[in-house]
Amino acid sequence: MPENPIFAINARVARLREQGADIVLLTAGEPSTHTADAIVRAAQDAVADPTTHHYGAAAGEPTLRRAIAASLPGDGWTESDVVVTVGAKHALHLAVRAVTSGGDEVLVIEPGWPGHAAAVRAAGAEPVAVRTRDNLSLDPADVAAAITSRTRAVILASPANPTGTVLPQQAIGDLAAIASRANLWVISDDVYSALAYSGGYAHVLDAVPQLRDRTIMVDSVSKEHAMTGWRIGWLAGPAAVVDSAREHLAATITHVPLAMQRAATAALHDHDGPSEARQLYRSRRDRLVAALDRLPGIDCPVPDGGMFAFPSVAGLLAANGWSGSTALLEHLIDAGVAVVPGEAFAAPDRLRICFAVDDATLDTAIERLTASLTELQRVSA
Repeated sequence: MPENPIFAINARVARLREQGADIVLLTAGEPSTHTADAIVRAAQDAVADPTTHHYGAAAGEPTLRRAIAASLPGDGWTESDVVVTVGAKHALHLAVRAVTSGGDEVLVIEPGWPGHAAAVRAAGAEPVAVRTRDNLSLDPADVAAAITSRTRAVILASPANPTGTVLPQQAIGDLAAIASRANLWVISDDVYSALAYSGGYAHVLDAVPQLRDRTIMVDSVSKEHAMTGWRIGWLAGPAAVVDSAREHLAATITHVPLAMQRAATAALHDHDGPSEARQLYRSRRDRLVAALDRLPGIDCPVPDGGMFAFPSVAGLLAANGWSGSTALLEHLIDAGVAVVPGEAFAAPDRLRICFAVDDATLDTAIERLTASLTELQRVSA
């Protein structure tokens, strides 16, 4: 399986920093904020509680699963509909594994997070790319055209990584109809759902409740609660999928550490944290997009959610005779800024730039991006 390009860039920057280089990192979806004190205290109390020193339920602590069930779209969810996992990535792998066999196909959206295709391959299935249009919107007709007799599922993320696009309700309805006709599973990657900045966001099950029996949700506390290192996520959906995931957990990791589950329960009762994170990142998004839009050769759509800007740098690439943005990354690293080239997301004419960094880092990054890209455009003119 190919190396994760984001991890590779981060490792390279770490080596350069050890040699004295001053490089700001705008690569990973890593929140700049810290886990709330109440969540940390809940973990500390749990570690001191002897009941967490022993085995627990493979599916996860009932209190956490009830809190997760209460957060799901629609009514009637219970703890039996939920399995606690080691982050959302783990949940995604379990979801794909539950609904595919070797040789099956799963539709993944491009540009998209490479972890979707990786999860499909890890399950022995084949990812089939469905390209978005030039404006990064997904046309349901393109999804329908990609379905074959071997297609078993489609993975949808809204807001999407790296594009930041949010699926309109009409598109969700059309996709649901397509999935129903083809008897497909919908795997809903909801990791950035709490960081939707526009009023048009709707979860697939809010828009189309009748798809409940064919929808699997994966999510975590990582992004909106600044808990990426805690590795707590979940899978929720129909009984057959939940049972498959629970059996796999019991046979492999037994269960997620109980103290971490207590912390996640506290996080799900913290409603202020996600709201504050949403306001903070929206402000930083606006600053970054405004700065990028002032630069020649760059076209930056405003992301409706998530942590990333995904500007087109096609003009800059053409002016310099470059075929992809990996070449531009080299120039930016020399200027002291690390981002992710679009090749990592099957979009070689774009860059992914994280704006969920602290204000000082963002200010420095904007200053360096502006100076570097302006000079590059001047030299190539």
